[in-house]
Amino acid sequence: MPRSLAAARQQLARVYDLMYIEGKPGYEQVTFAEEMFTALSELRDSLPEEGVTELLFRLSDGIPPMKVAELYNVLIWSADARGTIDAEEVQEWFYSKQRRRIEIACQVDLFPSNSMDESERVIKLLLDKYPDLDYLLRPLAKEVKAQIKEEKAWSDYRRDTFEMPKELTPDIMKIIDGIKLR
Repeated sequence: MPRSLAAARQQLARVYDLMYIEGKPGYEQVTFAEEMFTALSELRDSLPEEGVTELLFRLSDGIPPMKVAELYNVLIWSADARGTIDAEEVQEWFYSKQRRRIEIACQVDLFPSNSMDESERVIKLLLDKYPDLDYLLRPLAKEVKAQIKEEKAWSDYRRDTFEMPKELTPDIMKIIDGIKLR
């Protein structure tokens, strides 16, 4: 194993040691020790330029999915490009047949697709296939439904706000026709 991979593995173990799962079942959350972000910075320095998403997944075998997902969340939303997670790659995990990848993806702050209709479809399929992941998929489905409702409200607002009044349409069309004839 190359030195950089060994260093990354060791630093990743340190990062996970500084993450704690707290709370009652169903209300669990990950908290960080005070020195977590220093350790995370050192981890990022030990990671390669590319392939970080898959590398961290492979090095995280045996780690609770909630911790892995929280690590991905922090790295996805960090500003530095080095050692970051490819969000689109994590989105693809919703389509994989690997339960662990799906379980992690459900806890990362991403939808299965940029299309909320597609996200809704994927979540329904996953609920049928993995009923034991209901505790992760139901809240995600609720977020998707809220997003769909918000998008519809925004669409209705734009349509209602920017639609030409029906009584002006014929007069405007005459003006436009007059301009075209000139």
